[in-house]
Amino acid sequence: MKLILKYITLLFLILLGNKSFAQQNWTLQQCIEHAMKNNLQVRIAVLNNELNQANLKQSKANVLPNLNFGANNTYNFGKTIDRFTNQFANTRVQSVNLGLQSQWNLFNGLQNYHTIKQNEINLMTGKYDIDRTKNDVSLNIANGFLQIMLARELVNITQNQVNTTNTQLTRIKKLVDAGALPKFNQYDVESQLSTEELNVVNATNQLNIATLNLALLLNLNPDDFSVSIPTLPNPNELPLNFTSQQVYNSALSNQPIIKSAENQVLSAERGIKIAKSGISPSLVFSGSLGTGYSGLAQQIAGYDSTVATIGYTAIGDKVYSLFVNPIYEKSSYGTQFKDNFNRSLGLTLNIPLFNNLQTHTNITRAKINLESARLQLLQTKLDLQRTILQAYTDANGALKKFNATEKSVVALKESFKYVEQRYTVGAANSVDYNTQKNNVTNAEAQLLQAKYEYIFKAKVLDFYLGKAIVL
Repeated sequence: MKLILKYITLLFLILLGNKSFAQQNWTLQQCIEHAMKNNLQVRIAVLNNELNQANLKQSKANVLPNLNFGANNTYNFGKTIDRFTNQFANTRVQSVNLGLQSQWNLFNGLQNYHTIKQNEINLMTGKYDIDRTKNDVSLNIANGFLQIMLARELVNITQNQVNTTNTQLTRIKKLVDAGALPKFNQYDVESQLSTEELNVVNATNQLNIATLNLALLLNLNPDDFSVSIPTLPNPNELPLNFTSQQVYNSALSNQPIIKSAENQVLSAERGIKIAKSGISPSLVFSGSLGTGYSGLAQQIAGYDSTVATIGYTAIGDKVYSLFVNPIYEKSSYGTQFKDNFNRSLGLTLNIPLFNNLQTHTNITRAKINLESARLQLLQTKLDLQRTILQAYTDANGALKKFNATEKSVVALKESFKYVEQRYTVGAANSVDYNTQKNNVTNAEAQLLQAKYEYIFKAKVLDFYLGKAIVL
């Protein structure tokens, strides 16, 4: 029973912990930190650079000598020449060959050296690409986060409009019931209330969509995702104390997209040197060790002597001779491997004279790649300059719009108060009342849009200045 109670308690604590995590309100910084570890684009960039790391490791290993071991066991049937006895044999012959071979490229026109340097550049380029991807994701998250904040405030505006209309409806009903106003005034307000309630639904839907988009960007469950809303400063408290040219000059030195493009030019330059190494002579050192065994190989195990008559003397006596015949036996594996052991050393010089224009074509391709990389660097700088200039112009425009709209909101609210008072006593019609109230709502929405546009563009400019994105 105690064990069951412990299990239930533990399960409850786990569920409670999961619930508290699900109800966590994410800050912008937490969203960015989570994305750096889990965003698919970031993970792909990291994996791509791991390939660059592997290529660099392999290029460094290519300067080392190789070493290969070979072995074969062959059975020959029928008439053949045994390579150990040089005799024809019409039988099954087993042969075994063992060998070690090694080659060391001593010189190949510095191709290995330039390849290593190129792969080092590519590895650094990959790191810049990771940083660039993280920057892009951070900006997207910041934009999505601000979209949620904007959508929430728009929901509040529309809901406040509904609350105001409900209050007005209560007043109108009392006046209608007292006979001070006709019934159609009440119908007008109720109709307006229905429209405003629909606006709340639409604004809430936009909030849900903004939340969904950010959750999907973070690879999180939208049903368990919510954000912590910070208090944003007034746009006038975030002045642009710099010029667009200053931002651009700073971005040229700190943005990974520029450094990546610059490294691609360096890599292409190394590519030309690698291609040109194809016209240089190469020098290769080689060595080998080997031995073998043959089933036909024999060795002398002893001798057999016999005495035989080979003739007669003049008087008829027999003449004898001693014949010594060697006795052969099959040579053992160990003996043959020892006796057949061989070694070799060599230097091979290769001077390319003509290879069907392959080297010439490779050099041409490398030069084209270099020119393309240089043009891409220029294009990247132009795109960056255009992006910064656009952000700077949009920020200034949004700030001007904010200040102008802010004054307009104040004036419209005062005007609405006056119309509301006149409408309450029947001195103004419903058309004037609703028009004035809608003007206030629209101006407030425009004010919010200008505010968030300015803040986002200001954060983009701070980002290009090398500052972290914080709210």
